[in-house]
Amino acid sequence: MGDRNGLDCKPGYGPIAALSLLAALTCPETARAQAVLVGASADFDPDLGCPILAVEFAEPLELLVQSGAEASSQIDFVLREETEDGEGLELDAPESIPAPSSSDLGVTSIGLEQSGADLVLGISFARAVITNATMSSDGLRLSVAVADAGDEGECLASLTGEGPEPDGPEPDGTALSEPETDADPAETAGDEPAVDEDDIETDFADARAAITAEDYDLAIRLLTRILNAPENSRSAEARELLGVVRERNEQFAQAEAEYLLYLERYPDSEGAVRVRQRLDALTTARGAPPEPLREVAEADSARPEPAEAEEEEEEEEEDVPVTPDLEQPEPPEVTDRRRADAPEAEEDEREEEEETFPKLEYSGSVDSTYFFRQGTTRFTEFDTSRRSVDDFVLQNSLVTSLSTIGSYETEDYLLSWRVAGAFEIDFDDEEENFRFSRLYLDYDQKGTDLSLRFGRHLVRSGGVFDRFDGATLSWQHQEDISSHFQIGSPVDSVRDSLFAFDRLFYGISVDFAEIYPDTDLTIYAAEQRVGSLVDRRTVGFELEYEGEWFSADAAVDYDIYFDRLNYARVSGTHIFEDRSTITLSLDFVQSPTLALSNAEQGQLGMTLDDLRDSFTLSELRQLALDRTTASRSATLTYFRPLNETWLLNMDATIFDTEGNPASGGVAEIPAPGKDYYASIGVFGSGVFSETDVVSASARYADTSSSTLVLADASYRFEPTQQWRLRPRLRLGHRDLKNTGGTEIFAIPSLNVDYEIRDNTMLELEIGGRLSRTETSTTRDNSTESYAFIGIRQDF
Repeated sequence: MGDRNGLDCKPGYGPIAALSLLAALTCPETARAQAVLVGASADFDPDLGCPILAVEFAEPLELLVQSGAEASSQIDFVLREETEDGEGLELDAPESIPAPSSSDLGVTSIGLEQSGADLVLGISFARAVITNATMSSDGLRLSVAVADAGDEGECLASLTGEGPEPDGPEPDGTALSEPETDADPAETAGDEPAVDEDDIETDFADARAAITAEDYDLAIRLLTRILNAPENSRSAEARELLGVVRERNEQFAQAEAEYLLYLERYPDSEGAVRVRQRLDALTTARGAPPEPLREVAEADSARPEPAEAEEEEEEEEEDVPVTPDLEQPEPPEVTDRRRADAPEAEEDEREEEEETFPKLEYSGSVDSTYFFRQGTTRFTEFDTSRRSVDDFVLQNSLVTSLSTIGSYETEDYLLSWRVAGAFEIDFDDEEENFRFSRLYLDYDQKGTDLSLRFGRHLVRSGGVFDRFDGATLSWQHQEDISSHFQIGSPVDSVRDSLFAFDRLFYGISVDFAEIYPDTDLTIYAAEQRVGSLVDRRTVGFELEYEGEWFSADAAVDYDIYFDRLNYARVSGTHIFEDRSTITLSLDFVQSPTLALSNAEQGQLGMTLDDLRDSFTLSELRQLALDRTTASRSATLTYFRPLNETWLLNMDATIFDTEGNPASGGVAEIPAPGKDYYASIGVFGSGVFSETDVVSASARYADTSSSTLVLADASYRFEPTQQWRLRPRLRLGHRDLKNTGGTEIFAIPSLNVDYEIRDNTMLELEIGGRLSRTETSTTRDNSTESYAFIGIRQDF
């Protein structure tokens, strides 16, 4: 299902009231569970020279593997969130979010669906691409670098490891793309011999002719080949012209990268003024277009050449009209704000351009969905032959929702926001539930190193393990050191009222990037209070290493108030040459997070202030420890690409959970012992058609209450461009240890998406659950059926 995040305070006015941030702030009520997908945006990585697709999630996920390494227009990423019971995150229904409007990315759709215990993020592109994905340390943002498979530029070379990889200008003035002196020129120039000046002039003339003929793909290949050669007489001109051609080809992010490389390599050339103007126009989208690109010979008039060469150049320019009439291409409608580090030009070297501030940009989706779920149970008691039938309705509700991101920019500051929430009307209970999963504003004062985020936001680092209502102030001390100060109230559930501030949290963290090659470190200290009482006081660190073939992370959170370890994790992943991966994770977790307020559990609604009348502070601390459960787990995961179509995944997990002693009038909870989980599955993309997806898995779980064997299979296909269908079937058998009975069940479902028109989607799912549970004395036959239908509008 689409992103069920919305904003509404009055029944019947969901889409209208959802657009009002003020109205949202006045309705801090409850609501249903949130969607996993939050939104997607376009970005750019200047180090890779690649446009970036950033996908954000409401819950932290782990990137397990991505499908294939060959060029494809459909890329799938396998994700997982390990829940406390080890079962993994289960979606209510498939989800989708709007694709960002960026011609550099060419994304047509983004969807998330279930595949056994895992989630599969499917991204469709308008062309064949090569991608490389990384997950943020908090698991909330997936960054996908995208390169056109037909390109020969820096981005593709960075992702495939082939061709030159410019690392910036060398002190001796060598070109960015010049191979190292001890490298084989054939290897560094795409397995071709080193190019001499005659070949360079031929390629340059052919490139200009291709531009005149508007064959931009050919021009890009020819100009890239010139730049892949050692520094030569056409390097500067080729770099500038490549940026212009990419603009005309609507590859705006890559054009920006070429301009930045030009200014970094040739900051004092005559062409730098013109390139700087083009870069400013591209990144700020302001005023009238800059002057047309002049003749490439004129652009390099400062370079001395023999008279014969000048005559030949003039004759060539008479025969081949190339670039004088190239106009500045229009920038994309929604551009990404990236600060260019190009040198500032003198005022008398710039053309006066009219600013277009303020700027307002936004995108998102609104959807409204009706849910209905009902069931019937037929109960038989063998001894008395008594039979009964019970009909029930589990859900009968309408959900109106909104998810949006946007920004407002002036000459002095940038203000951006994110809203994700939903309003639900329950027709049976006559209740109206409302909630926010995210609602925050970001303020960035231009010309400073400070930024501020205020509202409800999700943080998974620096001693914050979930959402909180409050503010985060960030300061970038220098390029590799930043600090963050946070103050607010923790949010246990998205159903919590906004800005309740029943508990006050404040803390500081410092991030050190590249403290050692490929290694980042965060250290932090934080405190949380309930009234005058200390709730928790913690210190900790997070360490992350990301190498080419091995990655690892470690985290420790220690509560110095309780003098106890609250959380610890060590994880390592090894990547083999055949692209298979193996990951081992070891975790220690206190649940809920160790805090004095845990003493309230089992006390019939009494608060800490109430309990202080009956218990001393020392006794309250012991009650809190007694109500906190420690667990340890070890997970081993293995992924292997069988070929370019199929992936194999296997995993095994052991959970060991402690019990809770009797104290404060609360009964003892015995230790359940060890739980065991294992699964094996295959995932296929493009099996029978270019866009279909096949998933099949088997899962085994042996817990203190039951033993489960589950088979899960689904098939997603697109009979036409407008229709997408996904039938799914789950079959299971469960042995019930407490009653000595057995349960068998089947869960069939069919999900249908229909694109009514651009940015408007109709979504439907029907399904049910058939089960039979038998013990030595009873039989229980249960039938459930459900359906939901909704419409989503992207904007």
